[in-house]
Amino acid sequence: MRLDVHASELIKKVYSARLDRDAWDKVLLELLQLMGCAGGVASLIDVARNQPLLNRVYGPDGCHLAYETDNYLSRVQLEHLRSSSQDNPVTRFHDSRQSGDESYVFFRSSSPRSASTFWHGGFGSPLDGLVLHVAAHFSEEPSNLSQAIGLFEILFDHLECALRVGARPFNSESARAIIRLDSNGHVKQLSKGANRILRERSALQVSQDRLSTSRPAEQSSIDRTMARVLGEGAIGADPAAVQIGHEYGRPWILVFRPVSANYGPFGVVRRNVDVEVLDHVPMIGPLEVVQTLFDLTARELQVLRLLAEGHSIDSLSATIAVSRNTTRAHLRSIYSKTKTSSQLELMQLSGGLSSVAMAHAESTDSQLVN
Repeated sequence: MRLDVHASELIKKVYSARLDRDAWDKVLLELLQLMGCAGGVASLIDVARNQPLLNRVYGPDGCHLAYETDNYLSRVQLEHLRSSSQDNPVTRFHDSRQSGDESYVFFRSSSPRSASTFWHGGFGSPLDGLVLHVAAHFSEEPSNLSQAIGLFEILFDHLECALRVGARPFNSESARAIIRLDSNGHVKQLSKGANRILRERSALQVSQDRLSTSRPAEQSSIDRTMARVLGEGAIGADPAAVQIGHEYGRPWILVFRPVSANYGPFGVVRRNVDVEVLDHVPMIGPLEVVQTLFDLTARELQVLRLLAEGHSIDSLSATIAVSRNTTRAHLRSIYSKTKTSSQLELMQLSGGLSSVAMAHAESTDSQLVN
């Protein structure tokens, strides 16, 4: 099989690996074998602490921890990071021969021992304070070294791109009120919109780096939602929402969206949560147009109206005297008919359609009057 065909197949595997760490290991092993390497090292480096957080070593025996890698990881990789700053960012690709690094890593603990004499590696862009580094180690210079290095750099670019698919960078300049929390529930970042809304009104505060309200029941609801979104097995969890009261108008809705950064062979190392504060639910007009367009039943229309009025699942169920499960069944049916997947999307759709209907009615009334 030609090298370009191999590269094409590897690129497909990179984008299909997703959260499967075994699949990432297989991709990296295949790449290193294709390059004719003695082995390779993948490291996840904590930029703030300037030290490796996790390491994986690939060699003839597969993926494992290898002999005499600690000195290499602390001395070679971190010296490269220490030489960088914001004005002089980390060089994306580095060859140990350019700086005279003497890299002796043994990739087979048993005899015969396979040692590297030089390496070529890539340093990814920081993602949530972590840098992914992958280095291909050679025991001798292969005849097609330049071609092998070219293949490595192409695959590394695709590897980093695949890892960033689905990652949600935080936009501190956003007018939307978004608060990013870390895995412990501590506030990490606030958007401009969040700063504005927290400064002007008092339904929600940041106290000791945590979201807080003055009402114990609402605080308990926020804490439970955070635990559910970030709990064990929550990778890929759906967004969740809670409602908090506001003395100046309609309740606020807090939408909790899990944000996970995938680091390939290391999996999801850190998880964050973006909390969007919706300080007003748009007033929604007549919903008959929604019922007509999507063939909603009378009960489904009633559920939709109560949601538009700001009811929670609990209060809605109590109002129409049905169980929570029945209410959720009605809601799933509405989602299916309207092709929406959340209450937020459903309210946006309903608000848009009802406003168009009201505008059309007002226009018709105006023509009749004239």
